[in-house]
Formats: sequence, structure tokens, C-alpha cells
Amino acid sequence: MEKLKGVNKLNRAIAAELAPFGITAAKLVEKDYAYYNNNCSIEYCLVDGTTEDKLFTEFLKERFDYTVKNIWIISIFHEIGHHMTMTYISDEILDFCDTEKDRIAAIMETATAAESKKLEFQYFNLPDEIMATQWAVNYIRSNPRSVEKIWDNIAKAMNKFYFENGVTEG
Repeated sequence: MEKLKGVNKLNRAIAAELAPFGITAAKLVEKDYAYYNNNCSIEYCLVDGTTEDKLFTEFLKERFDYTVKNIWIISIFHEIGHHMTMTYISDEILDFCDTEKDRIAAIMETATAAESKKLEFQYFNLPDEIMATQWAVNYIRSNPRSVEKIWDNIAKAMNKFYFENGVTEG
């Protein structure tokens, strides 16, 4: 990521938009999203359309009757949801979730497509994951104008980042 121009600027722009939620920093990574409780920071990616994104979209529709309009936004708000719900989850539950995540990751390495869906849905239903997702869906549904404004500001920063790096539509 260090070869790309403007990464730090993009990280700061996204962190500024997420600061009202208590997020202290945002970091662009190659793939996946993450929340780190020790410093209230998130990692995010710019590429979507992965199998996990498609399964998460399907899960959201099945579990919450939520139709994804922007996978990036629901993914970011899911990570914010971890921050917002962390105090409601006991250490024992978090330990259980971590153990289950490790177990699921180990099985995923050799899983078939059908098994992958089942395993991803098990992951999405873990207590910490479902609470973060529920928070995200509720927030997005309850605050559409606020979410749209946040997205507009982030999209502007992303477009500048893409332009600086020679990425064009096509």
C-alpha cells in the first residue's frame, strides 16, 4: 500500500468521518475489514465483489431483510458496530468468538463452495458479529441522511485518491 499516492490522506479523511463514532484511525489494507478494540481503529479495503461480500449481502437479506445498496458502507458501519457494542459483550463471549473464528478459518481453507456459505453464515452469526451487524443495519436505517453525507464525503476522498493514482473508470 505504501506505493500508492495519498494513502495517508485517504486514511485521515475516512477517520475524520468516523471520529464522531469514537473511531480514532482508519487504515487501508489489501483486503477485508477489521476493528481493533485496543486503539478503536479500523482497517478497510477498496475492493468489493468478493465471495465473502456476496455472502454477507445474502446474509443481510435473509437475517435482517436488508438490501445492500453499498457494500463498503455496510462493511464500515459493521466495524463501527463492533466499537459501539463492545461494552455489551463479556470477555468469555469474546474468547468463545475468537476460538470459533479460528476454527472456522481453519476449515475454510479446504471447504467447498456449499461448505463455505455455511461456515460464513456461522461466522456472521457469532455473538460479536451479529451484534455489530445489527447495530450497523439499525443505524443505517435510522439515519439515512447522515449515512449519505458520510458516504458523499468519503467518496470524494476516494475519488481524489483514485485520481492521484491514475485510476479511471473503464
